[in-house]
Amino acid sequence: MSFPRFAFRVVDIAFDWPQNHHKFKNIAVQKNIVYNEEFPKVCALDVYRHVDKIGVKIPTIINCPGGGFMAGDRKYRKGIAGYLVDRLDVCVVNITYHTGEKKPFPQFSRDALKAIEWVKNHADEYGFDMDNLYIMGDSAGAQIAAHSIAILQNEELAEKLGCVRPDVKFKGAMLGCGPYDVMYALTTKTIFDLAHGIGDEVLGIDTHVKENVDNYPLKKEINVLEWIKPEFPPALVIHTVGDIVCMGQGEKLIDVLKANNIPYVSYYSTKKKDFHCWYLVLGKKSSKPVLEEMVTFMKTLIGGGTIETKEIVY
Repeated sequence: MSFPRFAFRVVDIAFDWPQNHHKFKNIAVQKNIVYNEEFPKVCALDVYRHVDKIGVKIPTIINCPGGGFMAGDRKYRKGIAGYLVDRLDVCVVNITYHTGEKKPFPQFSRDALKAIEWVKNHADEYGFDMDNLYIMGDSAGAQIAAHSIAILQNEELAEKLGCVRPDVKFKGAMLGCGPYDVMYALTTKTIFDLAHGIGDEVLGIDTHVKENVDNYPLKKEINVLEWIKPEFPPALVIHTVGDIVCMGQGEKLIDVLKANNIPYVSYYSTKKKDFHCWYLVLGKKSSKPVLEEMVTFMKTLIGGGTIETKEIVY
């Protein structure tokens, strides 16, 4: 096990209880559903919804868990899935995908698109409302979620990465603390040289060698900011001054959204104790306004309203 994977596995385990100990009533979870038979041990998902909504067609959110592209699993996002189902009349689909250590990019993007295709193909069986479909993610999952939208909207990108491209449109995206300029994020000097360590695994090259980075064949394709079109759906962008992992990445995404006249809500925390993806700790005092903003964002879109661009500084 590489040091980056070890580090992110420690984070998963350490934050499991703070993020996932909350109990929500009357929520049914259909677990371990394989969405890609080629990789049944990895490519599986869980479906969350109210017990009285089983088989009922309702708005659906696909959630891509974070983990630095090196760890992360759907079981570590039970809390946020339960919260959204509890507060909204929605279904949440938590997915698991390949980590970079086992299969480098673009495998996790291929996995995400296969999961989206599975949702489309099983919409009638599970009651997924394909006219009310959303995607979200945190950390690496935010990049994967945004990248998935870009792949759906760009045939050239899908072909270059070998991704399926189902006829699916998302009405909105909720993106928390993601590395949207991935090449920059994975080649930046960080504590314990963590970024380069992740980059070596995710890209399959020695990122300490500038020539390797410069000649990486998918350098453009991995950078979601290169592929965002005006058709990109309204986005809730969550970021914080306390993020030592993806510092400044939210601002980069917002700049591109602005340039394409895409409506967005920026939630930016100025509190240094609001660390990377802090809002997933549901009981944290400063998480509550973020979570409320997520609920408001979703209610607006589900209700047929429009998102007005605004910037919230907390």
